[in-house]
Amino acid sequence: MGYVVCGACSMRIPPANWNQAFPVPCPVCARDVAVTVFPVALQPPKPVFPERVVTGQEASCYNHATNRAVAACDACGRFLCALCDIDAAGGHVCPACFERREAPALHERVNYDSIALALVTLPMLLCWLPIVTTPAALFFAFKFWSAPSPVFPRGRWRLWLTVIIAVVQITLVGWFLVYLSQGRGGLPRE
Repeated sequence: MGYVVCGACSMRIPPANWNQAFPVPCPVCARDVAVTVFPVALQPPKPVFPERVVTGQEASCYNHATNRAVAACDACGRFLCALCDIDAAGGHVCPACFERREAPALHERVNYDSIALALVTLPMLLCWLPIVTTPAALFFAFKFWSAPSPVFPRGRWRLWLTVIIAVVQITLVGWFLVYLSQGRGGLPRE
């Protein structure tokens, strides 16, 4: 069982003072301390016993060749035994991916640079759609310029490319509108 220390004097608070309905004075410094310890913290850890590989038909753990695999890592796909399986956000993660913070919850981050680049490039197939999507792409590029990078950082080149293509599209649309307003087949002559 663990222990809890006072925030003022760093001395241990006895278990009798835990989970009281009101703050209890610290036995050393006499400051009021309210300690809430959840029941699961008071239970001893349950040992995990991995199963052994019996036949050559069973998958073994990536880290322990003699242990039978019970799950696969959601981030890298390695087979895991009961010792290596880490429950992260309802999924299974190996110790290496957990240390690199590649748990499944991190993969849910939105890649705004990809959205901005798609908004500016895909509509080039339809000539009228960039009138709507180009300003939207610029909005995404500038609004999320400083947003956290994806799990695997790729730099800001997508955002720079988005801005460059958007400026080219705005220039071409402007030139096309001038061309249409002149009512002729070419640019105005001086």
